[in-house]
This record gives sequence, C-alpha cells and structure tokens, in this order.
Amino acid sequence: MSEPDAPLFLVVTIKPRKDRLQEAEAQLQSMRRATLTEPGCVFMHLVQPHDDPDSWVMLEMFRSRAAWDEHMQQPYNTEGNRILQDLLREPSDLRLFAEK
Repeated sequence: MSEPDAPLFLVVTIKPRKDRLQEAEAQLQSMRRATLTEPGCVFMHLVQPHDDPDSWVMLEMFRSRAAWDEHMQQPYNTEGNRILQDLLREPSDLRLFAEK
C-alpha cells in the first residue's frame, strides 16, 4: 500500500471498436485535455503499443490518490466514461501503481 499523499501512476488499456475509432479517439482526447487542466494531474498520454495496434494505452500520473479520486468525480470524466461504453469493444483495464 502506498502513502495517501504519494504519487499515483495508472496504466489504462483501452480497446476501441474498430468501426468507431475516430469517435473513441476524439472522446479520449477531449477527456485528456480537460484532465490536464487539473492541478492534481502530472501527466496523461494516450499511446499505441507497437505490438498491438488494436489497443491503446493511457499513461497517467496524479499527485496523489486523493487527486485521482477527485478527477474521477469530474463531470467531463463521468459523462465521458459513459459515452465511451458504446465506443469500446470491452471495458478498459485499469491498473494502479505506486513508486518504489
């Protein structure tokens, strides 16, 4: 378990529907732009693995778990995640990490 004020790292694997790639990317980029304005967000990058072109990965770092919890309550995030449900092949895989 990490300290409450320790940085929180996230890796989110996203599997967009092949017939809705542009919509999914537009939605994710909109959510990303809004998130980057949050004081608790250190970075957020949407990347594509070289070995899996059908998946995307969002790499994120927040100043603390509390900052991420606050991020998850933002209307652009809750509404954005609702919209994404129809644009993805399956629910995203979210992994949380603490610095060693």
